[in-house]
Amino acid sequence: MIVLFWYLVGAVVFIAVGYGAALILLSGLVVSRRPKLPPPPLDVTLLIAAHNEEHCIAGKLRNALAQEIGPHRLSIVVVSDGSTDGTGDRARSVAPDRVRVIDIRDHVGKIPALRRALRDITGDVVVFSDANSTFRPGALAALLAPFGDDRVGGVCGAPAVRRSRRSWLAAGEHLYWHYDNRLKQAESALGGVVSAQGSLYAVRRALVPDIPTAVADDFYISTAVPAAGFRLAFAPDAISEEAVAANVRREFGRRVRSTERGWRALLLRRGLLNPLRTGPYAVHLLFHKLLRRMVPVLLLALLVVSALGAPGSPFLQVMLVAQVLGYSLAIAVPFSPALRRVPGATIAFFVLETQAAMVLGLARVAMGRASDRWTPVREATGNGGARTNTSSR
Repeated sequence: MIVLFWYLVGAVVFIAVGYGAALILLSGLVVSRRPKLPPPPLDVTLLIAAHNEEHCIAGKLRNALAQEIGPHRLSIVVVSDGSTDGTGDRARSVAPDRVRVIDIRDHVGKIPALRRALRDITGDVVVFSDANSTFRPGALAALLAPFGDDRVGGVCGAPAVRRSRRSWLAAGEHLYWHYDNRLKQAESALGGVVSAQGSLYAVRRALVPDIPTAVADDFYISTAVPAAGFRLAFAPDAISEEAVAANVRREFGRRVRSTERGWRALLLRRGLLNPLRTGPYAVHLLFHKLLRRMVPVLLLALLVVSALGAPGSPFLQVMLVAQVLGYSLAIAVPFSPALRRVPGATIAFFVLETQAAMVLGLARVAMGRASDRWTPVREATGNGGARTNTSSR
């Protein structure tokens, strides 16, 4: 049992931390000899799917239109998915000559809304973004710069968390995205990023696929790039910010839906796991998306092995008690403001919440349950409102 215990510990540590650390160190040894060329002037369309985003959509559009993008031409399409507030009217009021609003009467879901909007988009590049995120100065210019390389079919932005006193959950999210962005930077240096996150990414229009229902749209769209033989790059200066919901239950529900849809998209893209087809990208995808989602299963196995071996091993007894105490502390954090001040406690809760969401997301897929619509959950960041969009990881 002790051998199995250490095997499981090693697997968890390597998948969660070791692989990423090794990749980051390896990327530091790579020197690109290909000169960086500025992209030609591009027709760029920023596409925003919104549902009841009246409180933040105008601020989002003003933030986007204020971006300096050099020789490129920017237009914006907002598709309002069955909004029952004034989302469409607020969007139209910002800049009628540069913003087009598509109103869908019924709440059909984000993916059908994106499909509807994409039918009318014929430019060079589509930039996808959520209504709740805001761009830091220079974000769009940084996002478009890698398109000077004709091997690049898409570019991922860098998500960031707006720290807020109202949301103690932000600490864990901030740490996660800091690590994930560093990992994407390493992947980009070693051939290509695995996938994008929905707050900000861009794909050449010719590569944007037809999107199946009930998948993580950001993952499925961005992985169309390596599927077509192009490289998905990372732009660390293309930073978009969003806040984390202060409501634990709603934030957890968002994570479960996001994980569920991510599993569905990964199953559809399973052909990319073939190294004979995609080379090193297959290894990145295996560790970054598939094995990382299996960590909660390994943690559960670790707990079971500790419990089964504890009667005959003082060491496993100690390990079992440590695990139970650690999980109990993490579970208690939402109910005790005092515990949130304990160093590492909120990080422990974030990790536990994320792992639990992965398990429930997989269970929903196994049971055939699909989330095909979304409701605002997260807070807007600096857009002058408090309603937001649900995004997938």
